[in-house]
Formats: sequence, structure tokens, C-alpha cells
Amino acid sequence: MKPQYFIPPVTTLALALLLWGCANRERVLCPSSSILSDTSNLTVFRAGAPADPSGEAYTVSITGVHSTCQYTKGSRNVPVALTFDVRATRAPSADGAEYKVPYYSAVTQGDRILSKKNATLIVRFAPGSAVATQLVTLDDTALELEDGVPATDYNLLVGLQLSDADRNYNLRRGRYTP
Repeated sequence: MKPQYFIPPVTTLALALLLWGCANRERVLCPSSSILSDTSNLTVFRAGAPADPSGEAYTVSITGVHSTCQYTKGSRNVPVALTFDVRATRAPSADGAEYKVPYYSAVTQGDRILSKKNATLIVRFAPGSAVATQLVTLDDTALELEDGVPATDYNLLVGLQLSDADRNYNLRRGRYTP
């Protein structure tokens, strides 16, 4: 004998209203956000030390990025909040330390860089700590949409400002090898 299921009319009505609400919700189409992998890591060496692992003072990495936006239908201006995670490591030390690390945020569309801002990140190690983490929020990014171009065609990039020597060290270390 097959079991029979009875769904009360109130439950059916509640499910229908829930699904109707989901179907009528306007989908927000925000620009994507990402980290340019070549600029996600920076290694800083102690003064006079060799540019190899034995001379490293500290390493900073951007480990994640997220964005949210406030899109108003028909508006060309889209306010965006960009948030990224930073993780820094060093050899254990009884002393605390504070370092200034240059980084950038940029708005791109395809291969075009539409805007780029340089800023400085303050990395603080507590006394005795070998790891420092922080969440950085940039909520002053405003995306000006071009005619006929949806917000989803834009990308928000974040990365550390590296010299050629910094990039070469990352390549030698094999940090970007698949």
C-alpha cells in the first residue's frame, strides 16, 4: 500500500507566496571583483640581507576580495564597496612592528583601465605574533557606467604595488606556477 501525503491548503498558499516573492525580486547586477594574481604577494627583505628566503623580513598577501553595490535602475552612477583580506607573516619576534605597504585598486572594462587609486596599507604585528590579518574596506568607489554598458561588464581589481624586482622574486619562488 502506497503512503498518501496530505498538504494542507495553508502550506500550499505559503509556498506559493514564498516562490512569488523570489520571482519578483529585482536581481542586482554588480561589477565583479578580483585580485590580480601577479600582485597578490609582496616579500620585503631585511636591510642588507640577501633576496632569498633567509633574508625575508615579512610577507604580505591579499587572500580574498568581495564587493557589493547599490544599483538604482536607470542610474549611471553605481556606488560600490570593495573589501579585501590581508594576511602578513614574519619570523616570530617578541617585539611588535608596523609596516607601510603600498597597494592599488582599479576599475577595468575588458583590457581598459578606467581608473586606478594608489593607497597605503598599515600592517601591524602584535608583540610575539608571527601573523597579522586584517579586513580592508574601500567604500568610496563609484562606478560611472558608460551608455549601454551594464555594471557586470566592469571589474574591480585590487593588488599590492610591486617593483620589477618584487615580481621577479615572486616568479623565482614559483608562487604563480600552475
